[in-house]
Amino acid sequence: MFTSVAAMFIVVIIVAPLRRGVRPLRIWLVQTLGSVFLLLSLFATALNPSLGPLRYSDITYFSGYACLIVWLALLSRRVGGRADPTTFLDTAAVCSGAALAIWTVAVTPMLGGTQLPATLVWAVYPTVDALLLALAGHLAYRLGNPVPAMTWIIGSLVLLLLVDLVNSLVAISSATGEHAVVTGWYMFFFFGLAAAASHPSVPRLAHRPAPGERSTTGQRRTALIVLTISPVLVSTLVPVGGWIDTVVRVTLVTLLLGLLFLRLSVTMLALSKAESDSHYRATHDQLTGLLNRAEMFNELEQRLVNNAAAGRSTAVLFLDCDDFKYINDTWGHGAGDTLLRDIASRLPRRLGPEPLLARQGGDEFVVVCAVDGLAEAVALARLVRSFFDEPVRIMTNRTHTVTPSIGIALAEPGETVTAEALVGRADVAMYEAKTAGRGRYVVFDDDLARRSRMKSAVADRIGEALRQEAFSLVLQPIMAGADYATIIGWEALARWHDPDLGEVSPAEFIPLAEQHGFINELGEFVLRQACRELALLRELFRLSDVSMFVNVSPAQLLQPDFVDVVRRALESAGLPPDALWLEVTETLLVDKGPEVTTTLVTLREAGVHLCIDDFGTGYASLSRIMQLPVDCVKIDSFLVARVGEDTTAQRQLGAVIDLVRSLGIEHVVAEGVETSAQEAAVRQLGCPMIQGFLYGRPKTAQAMLAARGMVLDDLEDDPLPTGGVSGARRA
Repeated sequence: MFTSVAAMFIVVIIVAPLRRGVRPLRIWLVQTLGSVFLLLSLFATALNPSLGPLRYSDITYFSGYACLIVWLALLSRRVGGRADPTTFLDTAAVCSGAALAIWTVAVTPMLGGTQLPATLVWAVYPTVDALLLALAGHLAYRLGNPVPAMTWIIGSLVLLLLVDLVNSLVAISSATGEHAVVTGWYMFFFFGLAAAASHPSVPRLAHRPAPGERSTTGQRRTALIVLTISPVLVSTLVPVGGWIDTVVRVTLVTLLLGLLFLRLSVTMLALSKAESDSHYRATHDQLTGLLNRAEMFNELEQRLVNNAAAGRSTAVLFLDCDDFKYINDTWGHGAGDTLLRDIASRLPRRLGPEPLLARQGGDEFVVVCAVDGLAEAVALARLVRSFFDEPVRIMTNRTHTVTPSIGIALAEPGETVTAEALVGRADVAMYEAKTAGRGRYVVFDDDLARRSRMKSAVADRIGEALRQEAFSLVLQPIMAGADYATIIGWEALARWHDPDLGEVSPAEFIPLAEQHGFINELGEFVLRQACRELALLRELFRLSDVSMFVNVSPAQLLQPDFVDVVRRALESAGLPPDALWLEVTETLLVDKGPEVTTTLVTLREAGVHLCIDDFGTGYASLSRIMQLPVDCVKIDSFLVARVGEDTTAQRQLGAVIDLVRSLGIEHVVAEGVETSAQEAAVRQLGCPMIQGFLYGRPKTAQAMLAARGMVLDDLEDDPLPTGGVSGARRA
């Protein structure tokens, strides 16, 4: 009966996991093989050969145990995910400790001083049970969350350990060998394994827990201490039972101490490596492997001190990749990352170990090197610039050539400067290089320092200047007619006179207004004031058909309510929409999205004219221009200025004028006319309108009225009523 029932349970153990869809099969085949060996061990009565002290059942049982040990070890490795030397050492130490404890407490009394090999075979059973139980417990810890199938396995192994202890004690002490009643309890061991194998949770025995699912580090450490130290203490308290007991105990204790020593060594090495890795991650850029910004400042401070003590200068090169955004937008951020990694590998490979290299952030890099003067720093910048001549592979089948803008800052040996200040100087020089063009380098000098301080002062005061309405307008006439003697309108230009800074150039405050978010406020002021002044000049000069040309920035066109802003400015001044001409650069038509086009079309439908400014220097295609209702094109002054200096300039200017007219645009303005020769050339080419210093420099409305004997009272302060103008009188 025992053999039949146990065989049925073992068949369930073999078949049930496969029916539950356990994976991977290569691991469960080991468990299947172990179960087959256990099944064969049941037929000890029919087949009972022996090999010395080992019976048939001993051979098959120990073979099954070996397979189950391998199975639990493979599951533990599978659940752990990656190779971990501490896992093997912990498992070996716990198993050794469990074997030592079982041997000392249970096996030693069985020996009773005897040295019979058969007795030793009986004593091995509980020791192997302890090994299986330790492996099962280790697997349960690695699984994290409780698994019912694992609970059945551990319960079955505990029962197996107890039954083997009793059975071994009975077999050793009794002349008749093992007792049938005790042997019958093995049936419950097979039942427990069958319950585990058939439970729905059995596939989860090979499940890898999520990283944050459960941490068993503390439990492993506690188990390691309890299951290794305790057996050693017990072994020293229990008397030795013969020379076999002595050899076994000494071997197990030596093995256990050796494993604990190795475990401690591995742990210390792991801690040291973890500390090193943590320091590396804290001081290096994750993408490129170069020093990060914080560590770069620390190293630079030390190099400033060391280089000054050695009588050498410290050069800082600030690199920024030109058009890096284009790479990310066109081929994706993966291509941009590949480019940055390539640059990060080229610089140290070609500059050598001496320079300090760091990634400042984004596509910006910093090179720090000790030099003997400015000439050597410039030579270093040229060398770095040459590294970028070789194309970079950004994708499997695509390369790209990138150019750097480089700023150079130098700290002399006797100069007191912080690392942040020196890098800031190089950053300012880099932006100056980027403004001047691609692939350039600029040295931070006294002139650039002055302009940088001026820029900082302007940035600090521009917001307050807008709140105090410190800005004003000057108007430059646009001429037409047979001899360009008729004013057909003015271009409104913003000016700023600061009590402390003096006259601030638009080339300085307009980019800063865009950078610091004031451009919409400034643009609305210019638009509103230009409409008011046009209404006044129309009324007083009795010129009902003159217009006002106003420049519009990209940020203004991206305002959701910009159309309403224009309408309010026209309505408050009492002007019709066709009196206003909005000027946009052709570059804006390329760089901005469909929102800009929608805004321009809406304004044109409302009656406002659209003018393309600085035509001939941007990137807009003819098809792009033809998609918009363009009323006027202003030809860039660069093309006009070359007339008289270059023999081909007049022919090229004529080609541009003819090109614009071929698009159906009759309003063409030649900008920057300053000499009579330029005027004659433009007239000969048939350009209908003209603008430049030859016809007067930009003037305020007050100055134009004063030239006609009129005085303007508080133009900026008095609101203009719709349909009329007040506040002016004859002198």
